[in-house]
Amino acid sequence: PRPPDKGAFPLDHFGECSAFKERFMECLRDSGYESGACRQRAMAYLECRMERQVQLMANEPLEKLGFKDLIDEKAEAKPEK
Repeated sequence: PRPPDKGAFPLDHFGECSAFKERFMECLRDSGYESGACRQRAMAYLECRMERQVQLMANEPLEKLGFKDLIDEKAEAKPEK
């Protein structure tokens, strides 16, 4: 077996992102554990981890983490000034 590309994913011992995690888990339960239906919440959780827990998860472009399509949708939804 090969180790993960990004290494270990340490636990959120201080619960800084637990609200994001709980919303993601609730979405999974509600969708019958269809993870594709919960990608927005997964992205929000990872954003929290990167912003608040730099020592646990290095800042990584969300596009590289598989969320490019969601970021493109978010950019298209923003009204132009």
